[in-house]
Amino acid sequence: MNKERLKLRALQIGNVSNDFDLEIEDFREEHQVALFVWKSIHDAEQGIWIELDGEGHLLHYNQYEAVLHHLPLQEEELLEKSLQFVSEYYPDALKTFVPEKSKTLSNGMRFSSVQMELGLPLEMTGFYVDVAFSGDILSFRYYGEAKDIRLPGEILDKGWVKQSFLAEVKMNLLIMNLSPDVYENVSHSPLLVYQPNSPFYTQTANRLAKSNVENENEEDYEISYLPLPEKLPGYSDIYKAIGFDKHALTKLREVDIGDEIVTVWHPALPLSVNNDLSLDSYFQRKTENTLKIRTEKQTGKISGLFNFRDDKGLLSLSVEECRTIALKFLYTLYPNADRYFRIASPNGDEDEETTQYGFHFSIFHKGISTYFGLCHITVNKTTGFITHYSAPDIDVNRLEEMDVQPTLSEKEAKSLYLEDLDFELTWNKNYEENQHEYHELIYRVSFPKLNGDIRFINAHSGGKITAKI
Repeated sequence: MNKERLKLRALQIGNVSNDFDLEIEDFREEHQVALFVWKSIHDAEQGIWIELDGEGHLLHYNQYEAVLHHLPLQEEELLEKSLQFVSEYYPDALKTFVPEKSKTLSNGMRFSSVQMELGLPLEMTGFYVDVAFSGDILSFRYYGEAKDIRLPGEILDKGWVKQSFLAEVKMNLLIMNLSPDVYENVSHSPLLVYQPNSPFYTQTANRLAKSNVENENEEDYEISYLPLPEKLPGYSDIYKAIGFDKHALTKLREVDIGDEIVTVWHPALPLSVNNDLSLDSYFQRKTENTLKIRTEKQTGKISGLFNFRDDKGLLSLSVEECRTIALKFLYTLYPNADRYFRIASPNGDEDEETTQYGFHFSIFHKGISTYFGLCHITVNKTTGFITHYSAPDIDVNRLEEMDVQPTLSEKEAKSLYLEDLDFELTWNKNYEENQHEYHELIYRVSFPKLNGDIRFINAHSGGKITAKI
C-alpha cells in the first residue's frame, strides 16, 4: 500500500474522529513500517498511536490516556473482547500461538499468547492485548512468529553453569535509593544494601558454543573516581552560568511532573511552520533550538538542564578550564560538594574537534558508593555555558542520617542470596551485527520460590529485596 492507503487504513482501525489532529505521519521504507499518531484537540495527553506494515497489517495500537466511563466487566468478558480484537486482524493467531497467564494492570488486564519451542515460550513472539476494565482496547502489539530459532546441538549441564556462577559471584556494599514502585520491601529512604555482582547472569545453553563464550576477553571499563581537585566558590547567579536570559527567551510550555516542573524556552517563536509530519521532524520541532530546565517544586533548585541550542561563541576553552566551570556549577548547587562528590578520572586526550566537554561525578558517603548518585555536567567550550546537567537521584542531606556499618558480612549476604538461586532454561531474542534477529536457548538466573528476582540484600536486616514483576 502507498502512504495514503495506509493512512486511510489507520483511520479506520483507530476510529479516529474529528476531535483528533494528525501529529505524526511517518513511513520507513527500509523497515516497511508506517506510523500514525493523532492527538486530541481537547486534551494534549490523549491520543491514538497506530503502526502498520507495508501491506496494512496492524502491528501496534495504543490509545493513551483514554477517558473511559463504563461499568467494569468480568475477566471472562474482557478476555472475549481481546480475542475478538485479535481475530479481526489476525484470524489464525489464536490457533498459532499458545495463551499465557493473564496479568492485572492498574487500568485493566493484559492477555497474551506466544510461540512455543521445546516446551518453552519464545521471547517477543505472538501478541498481547491490554483491555480496560470497561472493555475498551487500550493497547495491542503483534510480534508474529520467530524467524530464526537456533536449536542447541547439546544442552549444557545446568550444574556446571550454577557452579561457575557460585565461584564468581561477589556482593558489593552500596547505598541505594530504591523506589517501592519497582522493588518489594523498600521505602523511599536510602538503604545500605549488598548488590550481587557476577560476570554473567545469562549463559548460552548450547554446550558447543560454550568455549566461544569463555574465550571472549572483554575489557573492564569500570570508571575510577577521584576526590574533587579543589573547593571553589559557586556562581552568584546560576542562571547566567547556563546562558539563560529571561528577556531574550519565550516560554513555549510548562509541564508538571510531580515533584518537579519542566519549562521549555525558545529564543523566539518560530517564524515558519514545519508541515512535515515525519517522526524525525516531530522530535526536531520539540527540541530544536530549545532550552529545557527542570526545577524542584519545593526548593526551586535546578535538577536538570538540556540545551538543544546550537550556540557557538568566540571562546576556545581548554578541558581544564571547562572542568573548573563544571565544578563551580556543582558547588553552586552543593556548597559541600567536596564532602560527597568524586569526579571521574580523565579519559583520553583533549579532543580539538568537539565543542562540548562532559564531566561525570558520583556520590560517595564514608567511602561507600551510592548507586544512584551519578551527576553529569557538560560545558560548551566556545561559550563557557553549562549545556547539560542531570542531578543525582539521591538527597545528600539524608546520607548523614544513615548507619553505614553493615550488620551482615559479605559472606552472610552472599549466603542469603544464593539459598533461593537457581538457573532456568529460556529463549532469548538476540541480534547479529547486520540486525538479523534470532532466538537462542540460554540459562538465566531465577528464583523459583520467590515472586521476583533478588536484586539486593538489606545489609542491616538481611531482607531480600526483589524486583516487582
